[in-house]
Amino acid sequence: MDIDEAKIRFLRHGQLDRVKFIEGLTRKILPTQLKRIQQNDKTVLKDLVLPKWMDWELIYSWSNKHKVMDHARPCILCNNREEVGIDYKGKFICDNCFLRIKNWD
Repeated sequence: MDIDEAKIRFLRHGQLDRVKFIEGLTRKILPTQLKRIQQNDKTVLKDLVLPKWMDWELIYSWSNKHKVMDHARPCILCNNREEVGIDYKGKFICDNCFLRIKNWD
């Protein structure tokens, strides 16, 4: 089951506490644990404290919605964290901002 489908089902049944728990998972799961979940490593379940209704399929579909950026750096122009870009005079500029500047007339 997809995480969005689960949220809709919980909302229909009035289980708002479950929806809030799913939305708060980003604060409860560390980036290293998220990476292990995305690699389908079920041994991470020993490290997590989850309610009984939260099964592996639901956690795995949630993890696929969240991207872990290992080498992301903040762009000096847009302040978004990106992995791809260039260094100009010691400052990082993401590809999107660089292409916008480059194509200015």
